[in-house]
Amino acid sequence: MENYDIILLNIYLLTIFSLVVRAKINTATYRVLKLVVFLMFGVFIYELFSNVPSIDNRVMMIVRIIPAFVVFLVLVHSEFKSMMDFIGIKSGLKASNTIEEASKTELLHAIDYLSRHKIGAIITFERSTSLQDYIENAFQIEAPLSSELLGSIFMPKTPLHDGAIIIKDNIIKCAGAYFPPSESSKIPKYLGSRHRAGIGISEITDSLTVIVSEESGQVSVAINGYLDQDLSHESLVLYLEKYLQQN
Repeated sequence: MENYDIILLNIYLLTIFSLVVRAKINTATYRVLKLVVFLMFGVFIYELFSNVPSIDNRVMMIVRIIPAFVVFLVLVHSEFKSMMDFIGIKSGLKASNTIEEASKTELLHAIDYLSRHKIGAIITFERSTSLQDYIENAFQIEAPLSSELLGSIFMPKTPLHDGAIIIKDNIIKCAGAYFPPSESSKIPKYLGSRHRAGIGISEITDSLTVIVSEESGQVSVAINGYLDQDLSHESLVLYLEKYLQQN
């Protein structure tokens, strides 16, 4: 085994570890990427230990080049996003989705009701980063944002109350969506699955998520991997205006 092959083998192993363990993305595109990497790894192992290599050189060139590129993307994804956010550059080329004044009023009425009655809820707004994969795997709604609909979706013991709803362009796209929970050790132990899911989706997208605790009724917002807890009505309005009503 040549030194180059040893290096490439280590790159492959690091890539697979990153895809399976480190990366939190679980979209259809990501799953296809994992499949491609595993297939290429199988081809590489076969060529490496086969006494009679029978694979086209052009194929092997691809097999040898791609993993280094993939592991670079996986390893630096979170760090690169954090750096760009720090210097004020947001990911994505299209403008963030905005919330209309009427929809904002409906949302605030719903959250006030849910909070007063201690009804747990998780409400996610798509911004520049697409949430289509999560929408497709949830229960389709396609209805205008209204306080009555939000209240009925999150009513305890209903089929969809545990999952998240996703809102895009003032439309409730789906309900019962499930996000990969954050694995951060900094999250307090008393926070439940809704808060961890809200933080988790904010770590891998630029979405904004409003969370209502069913234990305390407290309202929190998760964005950019950060959770701001026990928000007042006025503070929530400021979040919505800053991130969903930018000029």
